[in-house]
Amino acid sequence: MSALKRVFSCLASCVLLLGCSEASNGTGSISKRIGEIVHTPGATEMDLRKLPTFGWAYFLASRPGASREEVCKLIGAGRNVCGRIVRIEKAPDDHVYLLFGLNGQLTHIELNALANGHFDMEFPAEGLPKANAVFRIRRSSTGSGPDTIFLEPK
Repeated sequence: MSALKRVFSCLASCVLLLGCSEASNGTGSISKRIGEIVHTPGATEMDLRKLPTFGWAYFLASRPGASREEVCKLIGAGRNVCGRIVRIEKAPDDHVYLLFGLNGQLTHIELNALANGHFDMEFPAEGLPKANAVFRIRRSSTGSGPDTIFLEPK
């Protein structure tokens, strides 16, 4: 069993008990708060540690447009509980799933709009520790349309 699967063991019971899944309601509340920060003129840092109101010790982000099966495989959720945890078939192509965990259990899952920031990093198999969840905001301008915002670990 991979480290990530061990990290997210007891996944189904935790999600069902806490009911903390915003992955079916469009862009989630954490994503919206990230967006408020990164779109503030002059902002240079986004401290993810301060945004969630639930317990968490590590987090991961999926690839854009990830399918339910990909996310369930990532967190080690079996077929019998996968649909209750990840409630949509596929994230929109301009969204990623944010997955937060604590003590080996998933505590929150939601969609993050890439317009609110691309996490520009490779996530460790066990997730990024909360202590390291401070990001530098980097804007890339294409000349037409809105800037692309990248969130880089500090």
